[in-house]
Amino acid sequence: MITLDAILGVLLLAAIFLVAQRAPRRVVSARLRACGWVLVAGPLPLAVALHAFAQLPKVIDQAAFLVGVAAFAVGAALILSGTDEDWREERDEDSPPWWPAFEHDLREYELEAWRRRVISR
Repeated sequence: MITLDAILGVLLLAAIFLVAQRAPRRVVSARLRACGWVLVAGPLPLAVALHAFAQLPKVIDQAAFLVGVAAFAVGAALILSGTDEDWREERDEDSPPWWPAFEHDLREYELEAWRRRVISR
């Protein structure tokens, strides 16, 4: 059984990684994200606590773990599948209108500073 649990743990990590790397992101409702957090924070820790503190039959113990892993995967997918505008950096597709002039002036300044260093040596 420990081999099956280890395989499930690796598969869970792989599923979370794949969901997090998935390109298309959409806005997910706050209620759905909250449901995802409940699925992550509830069933799997509960299954581990039951295993540690209660003497359940082996079949029920393993079933609780499997349900916990599945719930964790679904919860992680719900949390990671959407965008959360509060913590992400704002990404502008177009550069600001003043940016090209700023870059030009910066290059000129760096070139002039380099010339002064070379001449002063």
